[in-house]
Amino acid sequence: MPDTPTTFVESRDRVEEVEEEEKPDGSPPPSPPRLPAEAVVGVTDLWRHTQGDPAVTVGVYDGPPDLTHPCLTGADLRGLPAWWLPSTPVDQYMVEHGTYTASVVFGQPGSVLPGLAPRCRGLFVPDPCDHVTSPDPVHGARAVDELLEAGADIIQLVPAYPSASGDADDRIKRAVRRAVEAGVLVTAPAGNDYGECGIAPALLPGVLAVGAHRLDGTMYQYSNWGKSYHGHGVTAPGGDVLGALPGGGVKARKGTCVAVSMVTGVAALLVSLQRHLGRPADPLAVGEALLRTARPCAPDQSHGQPERCLNGFLDLPAATRLILRQ
Repeated sequence: MPDTPTTFVESRDRVEEVEEEEKPDGSPPPSPPRLPAEAVVGVTDLWRHTQGDPAVTVGVYDGPPDLTHPCLTGADLRGLPAWWLPSTPVDQYMVEHGTYTASVVFGQPGSVLPGLAPRCRGLFVPDPCDHVTSPDPVHGARAVDELLEAGADIIQLVPAYPSASGDADDRIKRAVRRAVEAGVLVTAPAGNDYGECGIAPALLPGVLAVGAHRLDGTMYQYSNWGKSYHGHGVTAPGGDVLGALPGGGVKARKGTCVAVSMVTGVAALLVSLQRHLGRPADPLAVGEALLRTARPCAPDQSHGQPERCLNGFLDLPAATRLILRQ
C-alpha cells in the first residue's frame, strides 16, 4: 500500500479504511477537526433564539447509542424496541455509529461534545447491521412506521439499500410516503460509493438526501450524486467533524452519515425556531427552506461536475432568514 494518509469513511453498512483523497498541489492543508457547531456557519447565531424545543422529536434508525457517554447526560433520549427483529449480538461498530450520531444532534451544552439541537427529544430504533437483517428494506420500513407512531417530527434513516434501477422496494417507499404525508421530514445519506449512483431511501421523492463536502468547501469524491437526487438533495460537512465514542471518548468521522446528522440537527433547530416564533411546527417547510437556500458550488469545488453538489451547499444563515420571514 502506498504511503498516503488514511482515514475512515463509512460504507453502506460497515467502516472501511480508504486512502485519503488526493488534492492538487498547492492546496491548503487539511482543516483541523471541529465540533459540529463549529463546522456549520450560523449555528451559534441560531442558538440565540433556540437550542431546540423539547416538543420537537427527532427519530433515528441507526445503531444503539451509548447513553452513558458524558455528553448525553441530561439529553432526552429513548430507545424504541425493534420488536420485529431477531435477537442478535450487539455490533460494536453500530454502537459507535449510533453514539456519534446521537452526540452530533443531542450532545449537551457545556459537555465535551455539544450537539446541534441539544434540547430536542430523540428516539432511536436500533439497527443490528448484521448481513442478514440489515440489508432487508422491510426492517427500514418498520422502523419508519415505529418512529412515525411515536411522534417523530424528523426521521433520519441511516441504513441504505443499493439501487441499480433508481427505484426502491415498495415497502420502504410506502413507509416514507406515509411519513411525508403526515408532515414528517425524512433525511437520509446519499451514500459513499464514489460515483453517480443512487441508494434508497435517499433517492425517493420527498426525502432530503444529503451529500458530503470537506470543511474547505470542496466535495468529497466518495459522496454519491446523480439524477436520482435531483431537486431534493443538499450537501453538508462530512469529514473532520468530532463526535462521541462509546466509553466517553471523542473522534472525528467521515462519510455522508456524518453530513446527514449535521442536516438533521440544523433542521431540528429550525423546527424549534418555528415554535419559538409561536408558529406550528412544519418540518416539511424547513426541508423546503434548506433546499431553496442551498448555495450552488463552483466548478473547482465539485471537481468540474456541479451535479456532485446536489441542490447545493447547506446555507443555514439563509435558511434561518427565510424561516424568520415566512
